[in-house]
Amino acid sequence: MFKEKKLIQFLLLSIGLYFLWFGLYEFYLKNEGHLDQVITENITIVMTFFLKLTGFDVHYMNSYKLGETYVFLGQNKYPFLRVGASCNGLELLVLFTIFIICYPGSSKYKIPYIIVGNICIHILNIFRNYVLAILSIHKSEYFDLFHRYIFIFMVYGFVFWLWIFWSNKFSKLKKQDEQTN
Repeated sequence: MFKEKKLIQFLLLSIGLYFLWFGLYEFYLKNEGHLDQVITENITIVMTFFLKLTGFDVHYMNSYKLGETYVFLGQNKYPFLRVGASCNGLELLVLFTIFIICYPGSSKYKIPYIIVGNICIHILNIFRNYVLAILSIHKSEYFDLFHRYIFIFMVYGFVFWLWIFWSNKFSKLKKQDEQTN
């Protein structure tokens, strides 16, 4: 009975926080655009840095639309890659944070875990965009496969692993379950 009650509380709180986030994002933050711009531009800056480090002559430019950047190869006047708000991983960062907030566990561990987890997810997303940029530069036929499937499974799988790690290592439910057995 205890586990079912905790599960229902977790689900209701998670859904409530997600709808709160969704409303805030859709009706204010998305139109305002600055949050998406900060994350997207950070990804693009780091990605172009690593592309330059690996020998590519690239530069980026912000789009007229906030939350979007374009990456150019050499002196080409047409971008070879667009990094948009849908590429910045913001929704994953939010979902990860909501899960950790709602899942039972000590706040003493939640805050550092959320920060470290979000940094790891962001780094993985930068790597994802870097590889996609290389595939795009080489006009690889695998670009869509990696963009639509492989990286989706990889990134979501990593977030799922972070959730499992949290629930096994830091969760109050696990500790309470061990005490009752």
